[in-house]
Amino acid sequence: MTDTDKEMIELDVFFEAARRETAEVPDGLADRIVADADRVRQSWSVSAQKLRPGILRQLYDMLGGWPAMGGLATACAAGVWLGFSPPSMLPDPAQFVMVDGTFLDDDSLATAMAEEG
Repeated sequence: MTDTDKEMIELDVFFEAARRETAEVPDGLADRIVADADRVRQSWSVSAQKLRPGILRQLYDMLGGWPAMGGLATACAAGVWLGFSPPSMLPDPAQFVMVDGTFLDDDSLATAMAEEG
């Protein structure tokens, strides 16, 4: 509202008039509406079942497509590479697991995994 026009239109009069009026529904209209709604609902359920993608497609879409899948494959390859042939600045994880040809014969793995300080 502007400062010059301070008059309020009383909407309650219009709302009361609308409440007093009753609308008559033509014969058979409600039945046709319900029948049409059932027909549309059935067509949606059939098409939704036919178009549902498989689990791999859902996973592919969830991850973000080919760019994300390429990044995951690269990270996996780099992890495997670093696991099998670590750089010289990183310790070889095989020396912590295999000691004297036996698998975890003493506390060497626990010692290696313990925090310093």
